[in-house]
Amino acid sequence: MTEIRVALIRPDQPPSFHHTDIDGDRLMVTTADIPGTGPGLYFRTDPDGSSLPLADLPALIEQLNVIAEAARRSCDAACS
Repeated sequence: MTEIRVALIRPDQPPSFHHTDIDGDRLMVTTADIPGTGPGLYFRTDPDGSSLPLADLPALIEQLNVIAEAARRSCDAACS
């Protein structure tokens, strides 16, 4: 039997990171509520994936911290 887990994305559009690479492929990162696990991050790319220049990595890391904190707060509010 295969187990399928679905990450839930909140409809109020939490903080997220959006990037479009040089050939138009997109990357999006936002918060997720993962049933049975708790808060997490949701990554989505176009089917071909997406690249990120190393020069843009500090901005992604900074925004990942913002998104992770929003996910924690969201779970704290929902789990209370």
